Amino acid sequence: MNARARDWLHGWRHGLVMGSLLACLAVWLQAPCKAADIALQGQWRAAQSADAPAPADAAAAQWQSFAPGRFTRIAPAGGQAWIELRAQDGAWPAAPWVLSVFNAGLQQLTLHDAHGQVLAQAQLGRHEGRVWPGHGRVAFMFDGGPGPGATLLLHVDSRHVIAGALRFSAESAPDFLRSDARWLALASASLGIMLAMALIALVFAQRLRDVTFLHYAIFIAGYAFILALQSGYVFEPLGWWWLASAPRVWGRIAVATTLAAATLFFIHYADLARYAPRARSVLVAFSSFAVATALLGLLPFGRDLSASLINPLLILGGPLFLGIALHAARRGSFYAGLFMLGWTPLLAATVLGSAQLYGVTPDWIWSDEAAFGCGAIEAIVFSLALAYRTLDLRTAFEQAREQAEIDPLTGLYNRRGWANRVSRLPAASGALGPLALLFLDLDHFKQLNDSRGHQVGDAVLRGLADAIRGELRAGDLCGRYGGEEFVVALPGLDASGASELAQRLRLRVRRGLGVGAPDATISIGVAVRLPDESLPDLIRRADRAMYAAKQAGRDTVMLADTA
Repeated sequence: MNARARDWLHGWRHGLVMGSLLACLAVWLQAPCKAADIALQGQWRAAQSADAPAPADAAAAQWQSFAPGRFTRIAPAGGQAWIELRAQDGAWPAAPWVLSVFNAGLQQLTLHDAHGQVLAQAQLGRHEGRVWPGHGRVAFMFDGGPGPGATLLLHVDSRHVIAGALRFSAESAPDFLRSDARWLALASASLGIMLAMALIALVFAQRLRDVTFLHYAIFIAGYAFILALQSGYVFEPLGWWWLASAPRVWGRIAVATTLAAATLFFIHYADLARYAPRARSVLVAFSSFAVATALLGLLPFGRDLSASLINPLLILGGPLFLGIALHAARRGSFYAGLFMLGWTPLLAATVLGSAQLYGVTPDWIWSDEAAFGCGAIEAIVFSLALAYRTLDLRTAFEQAREQAEIDPLTGLYNRRGWANRVSRLPAASGALGPLALLFLDLDHFKQLNDSRGHQVGDAVLRGLADAIRGELRAGDLCGRYGGEEFVVALPGLDASGASELAQRLRLRVRRGLGVGAPDATISIGVAVRLPDESLPDLIRRADRAMYAAKQAGRDTVMLADTA
């Protein structure tokens, strides 16, 4: 395992703890006493209006039986249907009790008694009559009746909206309140995690000027909004009733925005332009079509077409994202592999949940809760992945900056790198003791270069750099100032100590600079920082002292004056 993978897995363990806690919470929340639910029998048929069918009409109609406790898509050609429900053993729960309808979405539900009287009406964000604020469901409240053996009639209007797969349950009011509280706890925790991760990403996007964080924040916040809108969380408990006037419009805008942000996030994060350019083009084309299809639902003439296409596109889009991520990972994109870790759980929940419209996994009754939980886990994983990417980019930036400040020939700091580091020394401001400076220059280096060639000259420069390193203490800073000139900062040394070190260095160079380098000598100027003296002024005094050493015959050390 390489170092990058080890670092990721070390950080991943912290996210795994949070994800495991959330998974345990989801398991606990999905452990209500289902044995307390009343077994139901049901049948449905196409309808023409919301008027209750007459008995003769009911006898003549073509009813289709279904299991109310399983998700069943009830979508006749005309978009309207009658559903008849009865207790299997003939006895409804003792009052008060609740009839819950799951996954109703934007469909309008009108509840009638066996005589055709309207008891209540509900749609996402709107309700009339005895409708409780069931979270993630429509909950019809009964204070009494119907009597033993009586039936309930439910009219479903799914014209111009997506007809979701419906599930029904009848339970006592206390059982309903317990299960509803569990759902609310999971949804609130999941949405809280998603929004927290999105806000953190926005901060990083602003601080780092990295658009990838912005795409991630929009993607996660958009997905959270879609879940909150579809489940009715935006109305109860948030109370955002202003959305109730056009939930379809807000839903289409949210789907289009979230899909676009997810695509852009994936493209930038996994660097598809580099690792999978052709797959990137396919992804852009698919996402553009899906976004256009979602926005088509905003137009009156495009509602039905958009409603019929959007779920198949989402079902296809999940595996497409995953396949492209796998392809990019195999071609060397490390971040595409991290993307798969966060995307796979949400992919499974989204695809299976959408596939329930077509009769797949009808007994998976907690698909809504899985979408919330997987969204939160995805937010955590992607946040960790982005944090790792940020650390990786910062490391690369530091390495690039370090390389930009290193002289490639000698391995010492160049002028800019040396000056940057010396300016940060406490002694440079006079805070902690003196600061001495050596300014070195190779004697007769130009003649050596002209007579022996640049390769020999380069060997002399490398040998001098090695000689300087051999004499430095921990904390001393050396750099190649330019050409054959070198500078050494000696924090904590006074004039005597700096001159002594300069003499040792001069003698070391005179003894030879190693294999391949001819004999050479150096002239050194020594200066100690004066009170309130700037670094450029200190360098100029040391430089003048070095020229004084050359005028004194070279191969010598000269201490700068204090003027």
